[in-house]
Amino acid sequence: MSEPSDELAKRLLSAFELGPSWARSDAPAKKSVEFREDAAPRERRDRDDNRGRRDFDRRDGDRRGGGGQRDSRGAGFRDRRGGGGRDFGPRELPQPAEGVRVSLTPAAEAVHLVVREIHHVARVYSLFDVAQILLAGRERYHLNFSLAGNAPSLFLSRKDKSLWITKDEAVAHFWQSDTANEYYESEETETDPPVGNFQVVARCGMSGEWLGPPNFHSYQTTLRRIHRERFSNMPFEVYASRVRTERGEEAVNAWLDTMRKRVRWRAKGADDSAWRFDRSEIERDFATRVFPEVYQEVRTAELSGDIPAKNLSHGLLACVRIAGSHARKHPAILIPAICRLLENEHLSVFKREGKLFTGPARPHPLTTDAVLAERPSAIVTWLEANPGTKLAQLWAGILPEGQTEPGTEWLADLFWLLTQGHVLLFADDSLVLPKRRTPQGSPAAKDTKAPAVKSAKKKKRKKRKRSRKPYLTVQSPAKLIRNICRMSPSRLKQLRGPALLWRRRLEKRGRISSLVEEK
Repeated sequence: MSEPSDELAKRLLSAFELGPSWARSDAPAKKSVEFREDAAPRERRDRDDNRGRRDFDRRDGDRRGGGGQRDSRGAGFRDRRGGGGRDFGPRELPQPAEGVRVSLTPAAEAVHLVVREIHHVARVYSLFDVAQILLAGRERYHLNFSLAGNAPSLFLSRKDKSLWITKDEAVAHFWQSDTANEYYESEETETDPPVGNFQVVARCGMSGEWLGPPNFHSYQTTLRRIHRERFSNMPFEVYASRVRTERGEEAVNAWLDTMRKRVRWRAKGADDSAWRFDRSEIERDFATRVFPEVYQEVRTAELSGDIPAKNLSHGLLACVRIAGSHARKHPAILIPAICRLLENEHLSVFKREGKLFTGPARPHPLTTDAVLAERPSAIVTWLEANPGTKLAQLWAGILPEGQTEPGTEWLADLFWLLTQGHVLLFADDSLVLPKRRTPQGSPAAKDTKAPAVKSAKKKKRKKRKRSRKPYLTVQSPAKLIRNICRMSPSRLKQLRGPALLWRRRLEKRGRISSLVEEK
């Protein structure tokens, strides 16, 4: 990091100050409004300035011969209200890359600074506020890129950590970056300018570079090279439509002056015979020999959040903007990652009133019979009698008369209570004393112990499967009579229905053998 860690930690934690900016101590003073004599006719002056600017644009367009309407995509000047004003229509934003997922994770260095500050001031901070602070600076989080499905691999630079979707984008970035100077060198040499009768010379409408006459043999090569090196983010047709032509001896001589010096390239460390005036040969050498050394194909990548926009493909940059906007609207998605980093830093995380907090220690209530020193006991007693108080009110209530600022001994005792979790000091200077508990095993704890309450939910009884009774066939009368005659007295008593009637008949006739034997 460029700045000292202490200053970075102070700047990082300064956002924890709650309340509006005008109420803070470091808020700048409001500037007084000065009355200007020419402030009243400001609308009239702006109207006159705009009229004069339109007149100047009209004269300038007539002088260059461009007074009419040109390409509707904003490639030139448009005739509006009789003048040639520049078309500043809405630009099309790049579409996010397909199959690319981007997520934000807090940087371990930023979380370490938060942990160090928490240990230093012994305060309790909400994890939601910590997430908002980490999202406030791009250097405080990392960007995680991952591919879904069968999406093609990305190209990650080993030199500057740039990331690209296609190989062409990676090659174009290489020639525009300082990495190209590590592998290739170039120099200008004096040459004779081309000879011929040139009347019209083309010029790039965006960079102002001379392209040469449209009928010159290297015109198309130069046009496509400048588009590839400097304006590859726009379609070639749009770029070509912005090329303008100029006539006259001055324009031709200006282009000839640029042709007096030619640039040649060679690989670094090669001999003099390796110089090439054709840039395409050097680019072919890079694609076949140097490209695998500079770039690697990856499916996942983790980059710093403050990576320059020029080091990302336009599709990836659109994905980053969407992910950043979503994270700032929902900072809670960073809380699980923050909890893991805080756990690695051995900082406690606890829940209070349904919200997650982090502080120097978890809440550790004091017992009712705890014996403390004089000053800690005074602090605990005052907080127990005055719940929901502020730090300034605490010092005003317990300090001796005539003393406005607490001494070192008072601060040390309060710091001990905070680091032990007996007292909680939040970011807004509010003090909370956890409810004191009775010691275990004491008679008071046994008396106040609530009886066990049976669960209101009744256990569900398992339904017994009723077995089906076997199918009973109706016996014939002859068989039924035969069985009744052979039954014992106990079985005879269990007969019901028609069998009981047959029993009585057979009993009168003396046909039941068991009853006859008894008689």
